[in-house]
Amino acid sequence: MRGICLAINGRSNPLPGRFLVMSLIGWWCLGVGCVPPKVQIQAAPQFDPSRISSLAILPFQTIKTPQLANSSTRGGVRDPEEIRTQFRLPGTDQADGPESRTVRYVVPVTAAHRITLQVASVLASRPSLRVIGPEASSAVLGKEHLEGESSWPVIAQEVGTRLKVDGVLTGLVRTYREREGSKLGAKPAAVGFEVYLLSPSDGMVLWTGEFFEEQKPLNQDVVGFFEKGGGFVTANELAELGVQKVMKVFPVGLGEQGPRPSASSLKEYP
Repeated sequence: MRGICLAINGRSNPLPGRFLVMSLIGWWCLGVGCVPPKVQIQAAPQFDPSRISSLAILPFQTIKTPQLANSSTRGGVRDPEEIRTQFRLPGTDQADGPESRTVRYVVPVTAAHRITLQVASVLASRPSLRVIGPEASSAVLGKEHLEGESSWPVIAQEVGTRLKVDGVLTGLVRTYREREGSKLGAKPAAVGFEVYLLSPSDGMVLWTGEFFEEQKPLNQDVVGFFEKGGGFVTANELAELGVQKVMKVFPVGLGEQGPRPSASSLKEYP
């Protein structure tokens, strides 16, 4: 009876607090569970980051094929008809109509230029890595290479021979859709790109990093919501965040503290 009286008199009643904590944990887990991995990486069996002390960065390319706006694959993004808010409940997007299923958009060339410079900036800050930037790297290529008549393996071998580097880095921007609306309510931005590290000796792909994100509202991605400052960001801001995420797991130039990828591994990161 004494315990019951104490609870009734308000001196000890832990249930509401525990219920609130459990509710918040459940909400957070729901938000995290709804979000697919934003970064995926894969390494070739022979890839050894410790053997690469110099890199030539080639300008990233953009996918030439216009992308379906409502595609759910990493090559395109679903584009809801209405403006989202930060607190929109899951499953409340309007169904795609016939018109939205035919809408296409072209990935701008400027997006590849921005992402190339962002990648080069991150890698140039690694003191143990000698980096040759995209302008100097592309300057050694002939006209046929610059006009897209050669494949990446061929270009990597040409650049590696001329610049005497241990690796050649390039990439492809597949998705770059700008935010429509404000920071508090918008058709969210979407960015997707791939980074490739190629061997200059034979043009083989040693390491691949892929990023894709279409920003979600608060109740669908709690971690991402606070990571982006509590609002919808622009495509440029989302791309910069994506570069930081991919370069964080890029093991070249990190010294002995860098992550060691397992052979032929495919890893996913939130």
